[in-house]
Amino acid sequence: MKQLVMILSILVIFTSARAAEQIPAGTADKDALYESLISNMACLCGCGTTLKTCPHEACDKAIPARKEIRQMVDSGTPRQEIMNQMVKGHGEAILAAPTFKGFNVMAWVMPFVAIAAVGALVAMILKRWSGNRAPVSTNAAPKKEAASGEGDPYLKKMRDELDKYEE
Repeated sequence: MKQLVMILSILVIFTSARAAEQIPAGTADKDALYESLISNMACLCGCGTTLKTCPHEACDKAIPARKEIRQMVDSGTPRQEIMNQMVKGHGEAILAAPTFKGFNVMAWVMPFVAIAAVGALVAMILKRWSGNRAPVSTNAAPKKEAASGEGDPYLKKMRDELDKYEE
């Protein structure tokens, strides 16, 4: 019997907490929900901003959408239902960020894939460019021939030309 009472009390607490989460209790909660919704929905006038930050004073898209959202929030409609109704009425373009399901996953994944591909391409090019150079010797003492320049015909010619001007 104690277990049954405990299970029922947990169910009552869980369902009341779930209901309180979905329906805002006071005006401050409704205002916070409204602000959150208009911040996460795009204005469809073409300005590229959210409903909250649309720069047009008399925007024929943002003002009706804000009013529609305000009416749903004031009537106690849960957040997800408001989002669903706005998407149903205006299409997925109303969402400021694409959902993470279906083909929209590409919008989330492709930037990272592109960055990785470009990074791999740059690394490959740099490796190829650095691979064409002759290896640098690690000996501490330079060769006598290289130090005197006897084996280099250009160095000999340069010294001859400088000797002409010193005379």
